[in-house]
Amino acid sequence: MNLLASLFLASAFALSPAQPWGMNFKTKDGWEIAALYHSSLKSKPMVILVHGVAAGKGEWQKLCAALWKMGYGTLAIDLRGHGESVMKGKTKSTFQDFDRTGEWPRAEEDIHAAIRFLEGRGVAPSRIGLVGGSIGANLVSQAAAKEKIRWVILLSPGENYRGVGIADLSGRKAVVAASPGDAYAHQTSVSLAMQPNGPVFLEAKQGHGAQLIDDPEFLAKLLDWIKKN
Repeated sequence: MNLLASLFLASAFALSPAQPWGMNFKTKDGWEIAALYHSSLKSKPMVILVHGVAAGKGEWQKLCAALWKMGYGTLAIDLRGHGESVMKGKTKSTFQDFDRTGEWPRAEEDIHAAIRFLEGRGVAPSRIGLVGGSIGANLVSQAAAKEKIRWVILLSPGENYRGVGIADLSGRKAVVAASPGDAYAHQTSVSLAMQPNGPVFLEAKQGHGAQLIDDPEFLAKLLDWIKKN
């Protein structure tokens, strides 16, 4: 290979961060969880990202790319019954039945399994941040209340989504965020931020859950908080 070609390849790799790897791990109750994993630089934090109803791990692409530029690692998961996470043992199941079966609250275990997955790769919970959108925000809050994680970000949480409430995160490093047009999530977020030792509140112009990231101003504020915490 000549010098010019070598320089071209080197610049291409420098401008294009490595793509995440597809991974799978199991929950304690038998679900096979699919995820996209991107390692962090040195001792930088890892971030687990949890989507909303009828969405999937791909909705976090923009936030993941921003985090990679900061040297952070990411683990974006498909919750049980979504995307590629549809097998529990030998049985295929999707989220359409979850309201009837009461499965939604049990999806918290998917997040605990993701934390255990990272622990198996030498990442202590104190290096792990959790991000959730919509019902993913509620699930993340429940998991964070039981884990010694670094921080938690709730995008468009609701007081209760499909039987999943919001855990008390008083005194924890946390952000809640919503847009004014999303009245239920906005009211929930403001109420949480007003509690003693409550989370920081950030407002986006529009959207719900992971859609808040489409607001460049909001994304900049969120990334600034992440850098400082």
